[in-house]
Amino acid sequence: MNSLISHTGQVSHGGGGGIMPSQMLPAGGGKRKEIYKYEAPFTLYAMAWSNRPDKKYRLALGSFIEEYSNKVQIIQLTDEENGEFKVKGAFDHPYPTTKILWIPDTKGVCPDLLATSGDYLRIWKVNDNSSEVKLESLLNNNKNSDFCAPLTSFDWNELDPNLIGTSSIDTTCTIWGLETGQVIGRVDTNNVTGMVRTQLIAHDKEVYDIAFSRAGGGRDIFASVGADGSVRMFDLRHLEHSTIIYEDQNQHPLLRLCWNKQDSNYLATMAIDGPEVIILDVRVPCTPVAFLKNHSACVNGIAWAPHSSCHICSADDQQALIWDIQQVPRQVDDPILAYKADGEINQVQWSAGQPDWIAICYNNSMEMLRV
Repeated sequence: MNSLISHTGQVSHGGGGGIMPSQMLPAGGGKRKEIYKYEAPFTLYAMAWSNRPDKKYRLALGSFIEEYSNKVQIIQLTDEENGEFKVKGAFDHPYPTTKILWIPDTKGVCPDLLATSGDYLRIWKVNDNSSEVKLESLLNNNKNSDFCAPLTSFDWNELDPNLIGTSSIDTTCTIWGLETGQVIGRVDTNNVTGMVRTQLIAHDKEVYDIAFSRAGGGRDIFASVGADGSVRMFDLRHLEHSTIIYEDQNQHPLLRLCWNKQDSNYLATMAIDGPEVIILDVRVPCTPVAFLKNHSACVNGIAWAPHSSCHICSADDQQALIWDIQQVPRQVDDPILAYKADGEINQVQWSAGQPDWIAICYNNSMEMLRV
């Protein structure tokens, strides 16, 4: 890991230790930029890195406007030397997006699809030759009612991009199968449709997040968290039962869930208004292996490194912290890197295609940080 620098070109190392300047220099001479900033015309919340290898430094950003009409922007860093971003596409979205994800296509062979959750799950297609973004499909499993149960989150299966799982305030998780006539990777279709593979009551109260695990082949196992304060693990091959991985002692709602990208035994979660990240090991249910506690306010986001099993980034009020957890189950007292932002960080995402970069959102700003 290199350096996560602040606006002054400095990084806080080792949880309050010394302040060290970045020493990263490009092969060609001048100092390489460690931070890029984009200011949107609206408050930001949802955010996702593109996974395509031919679309470096591309992100989708969702607005947080407390009314029906909201926006999604697709931006790309086009001038690294001057830090210039270009808007590559934009579209209206009903209500704020609770989550945005690009299709998990790391080879660039699938249609350029983007999914959003809010009142419903929507699949969008980005036209490569223009800035047009077209709605491909609106997936609604509530056919017999004028009302919808808002979706709190969703996850796109990395092994099988035909599978998307959603979580809802109606206590359910739904697994959708995307239909394109063939598997998505083999056909560039003009229309994507979806059918419900299964819907299950996952929790006793609202479900706030869902995430597929890479365990067991990477297709069938997923976990969810919710307002009942539990983490539950499911297997699509055996949905008659689930495994409770963790229950909060005080039944505080758990808001987010994130699987380790390199070691599927580990996952992280966080409680509402909680100033710590909870690290769990599925081999030792109900007993956290670590608490990452060095936060000055409640944790708002978590993201595992895509290329390392022992690094995780968490964000609170104004800090993005990177932790090295290779010593667990010994307590991890301090982060190895800390970055202070100019506002309350409400989103953090670690780029899978460019693992040297993390993106954070606060107010109407998105910052890309080199790590």
